[in-house]
Amino acid sequence: MPPAPLLRQLPLDLDWPRKQALTRADFIEGECNSEALAAVEGWHGWRDGRLVLCGDEGCGKSHLAVIWAERVGAHFIDAAALNPHNIRDVAILGDVVIEDVDRRLLMAPDLPRAEEGLMHLFNLLGERGGRLLFSGREPPVRWKVNLPDLASRLALPPVFQVGRPDVTLLSHLFLKLFSDRDLALDPRVANFLALRAERNFRAVQEMVEALDRYSAGTKRPVTTGLAKEVFGW
Repeated sequence: MPPAPLLRQLPLDLDWPRKQALTRADFIEGECNSEALAAVEGWHGWRDGRLVLCGDEGCGKSHLAVIWAERVGAHFIDAAALNPHNIRDVAILGDVVIEDVDRRLLMAPDLPRAEEGLMHLFNLLGERGGRLLFSGREPPVRWKVNLPDLASRLALPPVFQVGRPDVTLLSHLFLKLFSDRDLALDPRVANFLALRAERNFRAVQEMVEALDRYSAGTKRPVTTGLAKEVFGW
C-alpha cells in the first residue's frame, strides 16, 4: 500500500460548490458495499422494520439512505433535535432515517432528553409499523449512549457495514466525484489515482477537492502530470 499523498500547501475548503448525484443508478457497487446495498433494497424483509448502516465518512451511507428514502417516502430526522415532546409528531411520519446517530446525539443541546426521545421513537414506530434506518461511523454497540434502555434497543437491529474500497471501486469513485463537479476525467487518470490513493473514501474526496482547486487555479485539466505536481509523486 503506497503512503498517503501529501498535499502541497493546498487549502481544502470542503464548502466548494458541487452537486451530488444520489440516485440508485449513480451508486457505485463493489465488494465493500454490496451487502449493505442488498439490505437497503430488501427493505420489505427488515427484521422489525429496523436497519443500521455503518462505515467511514464518505463511504456512501447517505447515498444508500437516500435510495431507501426515495423508495418508501421516508423522512430524514436529526437525532440532536429529538426530545420526548416531539416524538409523536415524528412517529406519524411513518418511515424515518436518522443519520450519524453516534455523532449527532452528542451534539444535542440536551443529551438525556434526546436519548429519551430516540428511545420513545424506536418504540412508537415499532407499535405503528413504521420503519427506521440508522447510520453511524461505528456499529451501535460502540455508540456512546448513556440511557441503558436505548442502548439495549439499538443493539437489536441488523447492522451492515460498508468496508474499505478496492482499487476498481476507487477508480469509479474518482470518475463519479469529478462528474458531480461537471468535470470529465479520463478513466486512465482515474485508475492512476486509484492505484496511489489510500483505500479510504474521505481521502479520495479530499484528493478530488485538491485536484479540482489546483486545476481551476492553473486553468489546466486534471492529468497524471498535474496529479504528480499536486501530490509530489
